[in-house]
Amino acid sequence: MTHVLFVDILGLPALRAAMGEAVTARAVAELRDRLPALLAGVLGHFVSAAVLPSRHPGRWCAALGCGTEAAEESVMVTRLAAQRLVHDLVAEIFGSATGAWAHVVADIQPFDGSPDQVDVWLDAHRPHAVRLADEVSRLRGEVAALLEDGGLRTLVQPIVDFASGRLVGYEALSRGPLGHALERADLLFDAAARTGLSPALERACARRAVAWLERLPASLWLSVNASVPLLLEADMRAALARPGVVVEITEHLPIDEAPGLLPALAELRRGGARVALDDTGCGFADVAAAGILRPDIVKLCITVIRGAGRDPAVLAELRNTVAEFRALGAQVLAEGVEDEAQAEALRPMGIELAQGWLFGRPVAVADAL
Repeated sequence: MTHVLFVDILGLPALRAAMGEAVTARAVAELRDRLPALLAGVLGHFVSAAVLPSRHPGRWCAALGCGTEAAEESVMVTRLAAQRLVHDLVAEIFGSATGAWAHVVADIQPFDGSPDQVDVWLDAHRPHAVRLADEVSRLRGEVAALLEDGGLRTLVQPIVDFASGRLVGYEALSRGPLGHALERADLLFDAAARTGLSPALERACARRAVAWLERLPASLWLSVNASVPLLLEADMRAALARPGVVVEITEHLPIDEAPGLLPALAELRRGGARVALDDTGCGFADVAAAGILRPDIVKLCITVIRGAGRDPAVLAELRNTVAEFRALGAQVLAEGVEDEAQAEALRPMGIELAQGWLFGRPVAVADAL
């Protein structure tokens, strides 16, 4: 199965009117020049990727070979990643305001023609691209409105001592307003990723969570999610570097880049915060990254936890992984523990902390505190 990943600038006339022909041409050329390297990192799900020629100045496309049965999942993951990267790049090159006029579409669609037919196919596909651009514009407006009017909600989910069930802390979670189209966390954060507003949304969620810290009993801690780019911002480190905060790193760095995060983590710890790694335990890279970053807490990948109690092979691997993390001096947290069968399978492994529906569902922070 062949798919085409395409990036199409639908708003070239608006850009030329706003910026002039020469400036627009230079900006579009820069966008096209930088796209191959930008997107190379998200194409690993495909067995092949080849840039296709296009006669349109505002278009870039590549043919992708899907050689796995998980093609649908690969397309979905790559589409979301490409949309986020492309919108960030457009904002960098054109500026946020002017970039919105560009109506840049990034999408992946199945294609069964030859390379010289791709422009004709995309021209016929343009009504879909226009609808997609309109959808992105609408989503951007909805996310921006939530950020401006403070419509985000903060929820917390209990974290307990696994052996005793005693409450030790909460994880702060974010949602859209009740009844809103973006109420669900996955829809909210996907919309932000598609529209280039992920950094702004992350900042808002983290600041709203930390604002509740003074209401938290001194014996409890609050886990606040933060991506690597957020931790590289000095003002966000200053906001998070406080006693009672556990900074939960939600985006994993490649191993060779992990040492670059160490100064930021040291600053957080000097301020009294602790550090957790999210979604760990699914591979060697997690253990290697933990060896470099030395987190105080590692949260086991929820996919592994869901297999606990059902697959002896998963339990054997998990037992070894837990031992490796504990040898690094980290506490291990089992996330997504939903029933007693999972808990019984996990308790003998020496896992110190747990979180999941078995111990409490997310509730509004005002109700919890």
